Amino acid sequence: MVVLSVLISPEAGKDTDFVFKELHFGQLTHPATRVRAVTCYIAPIFVSMRSSIKKYNLQLGALIATVVTLAIVPVRLSEGQGANLVSLIGSEVVIWLMCLATWLSSYQAYHRFNIVKWQKVALALLFCAVISNVFFLASFRFFADYPIKSVRELPLWLLTIRLSLRGIMLGLIIVPIIFLLETERERQEEALKRERDRAVEAERQKHVLEMLVSERTADLEDALAVLGESQEELDHQVHLLTRVVASIAHDVHAPLQFIVAATKHTGNLIITSQLSEAAEYNQQVERGLGDMAVYMQNLLEFARSQVHKGALHSACINLPTLIREKAGLFEQIITSNGSKLRLSLHENLTVLSNANLLGVILHNLLDNASKNTRNGEIEILSETIGDRLYLCIQNPLNHMPLNGITHADPQGFSKRNAANLAGNSEGLGLILVRDIAALLNVEFGIEAVAGKVVARVGFSGV
Repeated sequence: MVVLSVLISPEAGKDTDFVFKELHFGQLTHPATRVRAVTCYIAPIFVSMRSSIKKYNLQLGALIATVVTLAIVPVRLSEGQGANLVSLIGSEVVIWLMCLATWLSSYQAYHRFNIVKWQKVALALLFCAVISNVFFLASFRFFADYPIKSVRELPLWLLTIRLSLRGIMLGLIIVPIIFLLETERERQEEALKRERDRAVEAERQKHVLEMLVSERTADLEDALAVLGESQEELDHQVHLLTRVVASIAHDVHAPLQFIVAATKHTGNLIITSQLSEAAEYNQQVERGLGDMAVYMQNLLEFARSQVHKGALHSACINLPTLIREKAGLFEQIITSNGSKLRLSLHENLTVLSNANLLGVILHNLLDNASKNTRNGEIEILSETIGDRLYLCIQNPLNHMPLNGITHADPQGFSKRNAANLAGNSEGLGLILVRDIAALLNVEFGIEAVAGKVVARVGFSGV
């Protein structure tokens, strides 16, 4: 009984779900199942045959075998072998099979042996000689396959030589054809392989180039981003340094006027021999110049902190001491305006900040308050809201320009107020205060409350 290894469907309607099972052919009762089983059994055989036909070029081999076989028919007929058609046809079939076997053996010699080509040719011709002897010895008892003259009566050694020569002559026809075809095929495959390798290499280079372009583009974008940040930082520094120059021109103007007036008055006192009063004015001029030198040093510290990032150094600062130091510069101005300064601070009140830049803030706030107060009182006090300490400098509203005041602006001036202040000399100092407050990370605001102008500077972490 025939046993088949078949692929059958475990469930009807599921053609793609197959399992291997060993079944007796008698168990396949349904005709469709039998056809399917036989098809699955012989399909691999046909696939293998198709692959062999393509590999060994069997179509061309069969054609050449047919041409060679038919070419000797006229010679055999002229020798009178047509009288026995069975022997003629049978021997022609044997010769055709011998030619086809010679074709296959030549392909085997070309592909199976890893030797130089001339050695493959010699081996293929040797196979042809052997095949010629084998086919004759296997069929001569049935058919007279050798044309022109019978070789049955020849000695074995001479018979072997003649049969070998017959196989070699046939090989001289078939072997060159096979070797030329395979050499050309290998050349084409090599050319195709080189073309594919070039395509793969081109694709790889394209991928590498795309990655390189992507990396360079990313680097360029990063560089442009850094350049943009640097440009913004430079613009900001130029902006602040311009404010410093404007503040110097603005805030030094009033003390210089006082010093010029005091110097003239001192000269008049010397002329009138009022030397004690002249000495007193001279001391005031000396003290004013010293305070201006300190103020200039503070402005230079601010400019240096903008040019060299990380140059700010914070320390504990005693606020009453620093305020008295800055207020001394405006003492004569406040007195000459008929005003007075009242300091309502605890003597041990300290904050963590940069002394020079905080001094610039206090200088500008005191300058703004002293110039806008006539016959009034400037008060400096502190208040604590939550965890923040606020230093308040307040003065009467009478002579304060209202367009420079913002109500309840705890984070600093808005751009609108900054533009209003920049339009007159009274506001340049407040704009500088806003910028320095942002640099020191302190809160700054100015507002009008109950007839007073109150400037607040807030310190965190108190």
